[in-house]
Amino acid sequence: MTEFDPVIHDLPYDPDFPSTMMPAVFEEYGSKYLGTMFVASGEGPHPLIILLHGFPGNEVNYDLAQVFRRQGFNVLVFHYRGCWGSGGDHLWGNVVEDVPAALKFVKTDSSRKMFRLDSDKIILVGHSLGGFAALFNSVRYDEIKNVVSIAGFNAGEFGELIESSKMIYDFSAEHLEPSMDFVKCDSTEALLDELIINKKVWNLLNYLERLSEKNLLIIGAMYDTTAPMEIHHNPLVSALNANGTKNLKEVILETSHSFSDKRVSLARIISDWLKDVKF
Repeated sequence: MTEFDPVIHDLPYDPDFPSTMMPAVFEEYGSKYLGTMFVASGEGPHPLIILLHGFPGNEVNYDLAQVFRRQGFNVLVFHYRGCWGSGGDHLWGNVVEDVPAALKFVKTDSSRKMFRLDSDKIILVGHSLGGFAALFNSVRYDEIKNVVSIAGFNAGEFGELIESSKMIYDFSAEHLEPSMDFVKCDSTEALLDELIINKKVWNLLNYLERLSEKNLLIIGAMYDTTAPMEIHHNPLVSALNANGTKNLKEVILETSHSFSDKRVSLARIISDWLKDVKF
């Protein structure tokens, strides 16, 4: 009999507790957040993956959510404030605080019951801006022990870089401009200036001791021009290794920032890593 593989196999239908998708709507900071909960098959309760997308959220990684659900995880994908229908403004600082808002939501008794959810077992998986939000918030929460960063951004390191070079600042503003129609934000300069103001607080290199305590999967894209590895990936991985991080797996794929031509490979890497996760 072929062993079940969530990357390529479907599950049999469970008439009592089927796989399903449910709206996940919650409020915090005076704003309404819109999202989707992918509910795993079976009575549960199921451990949870909070799957954090990047800026502005064109790639929401629903294909990964489907794989993780077949693997027995519930998956929450939600939209940060100021994008894709969620209320409020889209700012880096808001995104940082939106993850705790989601954590608060999934820990309520009503969420546990409605979604057949074990919210004492949570993994953060983030892409790009979401990778930064996942790593940064894992430092703030002891109970978050397992984190995946996919082409993750180091917001503080980038803040230092754009402060030191007007050419890079101007290039970054131009690069962000096509995405601004998808977010509620005053300007690209507002986003970049926020990075500069918070360059120390948001630099992941300042949290090596805490990050070294986590179980980390850090995935880089060799041809990434949005979050170049030499700025965002390599310094962090090198520093974590130098700090003696025991549970760190690094994978680099020959692809660009969105992993558009390596979706199956990406799913395989994360799915295999999840098999060994302990809470």
